[in-house]
Formats: sequence, C-alpha cells, structure tokens
Amino acid sequence: MESEVRINRPIISKKILGFYVATVIFIAALIVSFAYLAFSIAPFELIYALIVLIPIEIIMLSILISFRRTEYVLTKEDLLIRTSRLIAFTKKKRIPLAIVKSVEKTLIPLGFRLFGASFYGGYYHVPGLGRTFITMTNFNDGILLKTEEGENFIITPSNPKDFIEAVKARCFQ
Repeated sequence: MESEVRINRPIISKKILGFYVATVIFIAALIVSFAYLAFSIAPFELIYALIVLIPIEIIMLSILISFRRTEYVLTKEDLLIRTSRLIAFTKKKRIPLAIVKSVEKTLIPLGFRLFGASFYGGYYHVPGLGRTFITMTNFNDGILLKTEEGENFIITPSNPKDFIEAVKARCFQ
C-alpha cells in the first residue's frame, strides 16, 4: 500500500508566510483600533468598518491555516491537489494521470489572477500557457503539469525532482 499512495507536503516560503502573517496582524490591529474608537465615539462609519474588517480577518486566518493543510497526493490513477476551499471552491483538485501529457520543472511564472484575492493559489492567466491552476507555497520549486484536455497546473511540492519522477513513473509506464 505504501507504493500506491504518495503524499507530498510543500515547503512553505518564509516570504509568503510572512506576508500573510503581517497582513493578519495589520488587519487585527485595525479591528482593535476601530473597535476602540467605535465604542468610545460610536460613529456608524467605524461600526461599518468593523463589519467589513472582521470577515476579511477570518478569511485571511483561514488562508494562513490552509498553508499547513496543502498537500499533493499521488495515487495509482490520480494526482490530488488538496488546498483550502478558499482557493479552489473545492477541497481537492483531481487530475487523472491517464490524461497527463507532460510534467516538468518550471520557474514560478508571473500571472494575472483570474478570480479571487488569494496570492497562494487559484486560477491565473499565465502568458504563454493561458488559464492555469496554481497552488504556490514557495517561489523556487514549481512543477508544470499539462493535460491532454488543455489544462495546466503549477504546483510547488517539496523535492520536485523526486515528485516529477514519481508522476512520470505512474503516467508513462
């Protein structure tokens, strides 16, 4: 059973993690400041600001927590990309290995976010590739998977060379 399922947890970049932690702390400081002002002065604008900031803080904390839950599961038939629902509206993306056309190491490209606000992952337009699903936890170790259906995926597993070999062994046997 060991050889049938291989789980890979990505290495999380200190820069990316630091950005999210700093954002969470900044929003928390805004919430505390606005709450203090709202309860001492009580203008409605501050209460509205709190109503907006608190859900944003909850979303940012959820994304921060989801970094630790990101994983790439390689089975005999599929590659599962497990992320937060905030990234892909589903807890996992399933890529059947039978339709994988190529898998190769790549630089993390500059892309344009197609929907949402999370830097960490989701759908991007990448020049030269088009619409691409990206799950990025670091800037160094990107793997590009292309499918026969024209879908592109960029992921950042730990040990990308070993991961590529494992995917190729299952796809192209």
